[in-house]
Amino acid sequence: MAASGPGITDIKILFTRSGNRCAFPKCAAPIVVDGTLVGEVCHIKGVRPASARHDPNQAPAERHQYQNLVLMCPTHHTVIDDDEDGYTVERLQRIKAEHEQKIIPLSDLEASTVAQAFMQNVSNVGQSGGLSAHTVNASNINVHGGPPVGQVTHQRQIQAVENLWQIVLNLGSEFGLVIFIDTILLPQEIDAHLKGEQDISFMDAVVEYRDSQLALRKFANAGANNAAKERPFVSHRLWSIFFVIQGIYGRTALLLANSFKQRRFVNWRDDGGCDQLLRAILPAQSVEHVKKLQTHGLRTAIDLLESQFLLEAGMNKPQI
Repeated sequence: MAASGPGITDIKILFTRSGNRCAFPKCAAPIVVDGTLVGEVCHIKGVRPASARHDPNQAPAERHQYQNLVLMCPTHHTVIDDDEDGYTVERLQRIKAEHEQKIIPLSDLEASTVAQAFMQNVSNVGQSGGLSAHTVNASNINVHGGPPVGQVTHQRQIQAVENLWQIVLNLGSEFGLVIFIDTILLPQEIDAHLKGEQDISFMDAVVEYRDSQLALRKFANAGANNAAKERPFVSHRLWSIFFVIQGIYGRTALLLANSFKQRRFVNWRDDGGCDQLLRAILPAQSVEHVKKLQTHGLRTAIDLLESQFLLEAGMNKPQI
């Protein structure tokens, strides 16, 4: 039987040679932040027939081996899978090799610690197929036949969590360009472009955000308008985390729209609304940390919020 995921040896080698950095060129995003896994293990040749760069002739045993894996931040994982023509197998292999040649490897102890955490905590995302539900063991019996009552209830709770998580992933895809720009450009570079002092071609990708109503359409596309029906089946904290994730995407999109309108960069790091949202879920030191990052701060903030979501959902174990 083919392996259901990467083995710890392959993961350890992967993390060792990654240097705890996304392999995408010029991206400095970490894979692990303060003991929290925020990066993703990407398959160069997709695992499933419908996934990016899938090779039907690849041996099943090779799909999860080190040679077919590369570590990337969630943003660039999305980038490479959404542009299969631009990011071919050969190009990704070259990107991985060049990254590993110039990076400082992790120590054996660091790599072992991260690999163990990955094997214990990681959820299946992207090509891997979404969240894996926990096994439900219900003791109460449904006297009318069919599944036990507790099992039905628990299954609905699991479904609610998975539905909300899918919306979170959809939001990441819908607002991916906002995250991408914040990841690759410094605030002063964005500001200079908006003021007409510097022409940055990357900014052409987010011109659509001139429309202040765009965020509402993106929320609808992500399925966020249907999220309220899941609220009765999840904990208050889980719903709060979900609400904050939505809020950060919407708030930063609005600030970008205002930036175009005012012809200057309205930095989310200086925005009281974003600060309040983040502090509702994240520790103060984490909020200050992400705000000090001149690049990939927004990506890191979202990743930390997503980690809190998974932790509350029972998909990750708390760090000791």
